[in-house]
Amino acid sequence: MITKEADYCIRTVLHLSRPEQRHQPVPVEQLAREMDIPVPFLRRILAQLIEAGIVTSHRGRNGGLVLNGDPAGISLLDILRLADDKGIVLNRCLAKDGCCTRRENCTVHCAMHKVQTVLEEQLQSITFDQLI
Repeated sequence: MITKEADYCIRTVLHLSRPEQRHQPVPVEQLAREMDIPVPFLRRILAQLIEAGIVTSHRGRNGGLVLNGDPAGISLLDILRLADDKGIVLNRCLAKDGCCTRRENCTVHCAMHKVQTVLEEQLQSITFDQLI
């Protein structure tokens, strides 16, 4: 299940991907209001997006947030992995933490792995330029 944090990350990147937002910094308060995201939550999300290089923050009187790069280069999978990597894992045996000791001999794992691969390929193929 996609978490609220992941949903807010997607909304934030989508808003900043719009052509009218691409060259003019959007103040945090405006973004929070327009995307219906609580400001403290948005600030936490923005820290992740800035650290990942997806968003740039400009300080000062005319400051705000700008998408760093082309929306065609950012996929839903990129944002979901950033916000909550476990949120897109279909079964715990597919998680990278090695919690399942039966992986090598489990037919369910093999089947789930195939579905997981298709899911990730589809999410990777959806970019933010397509969503706007």
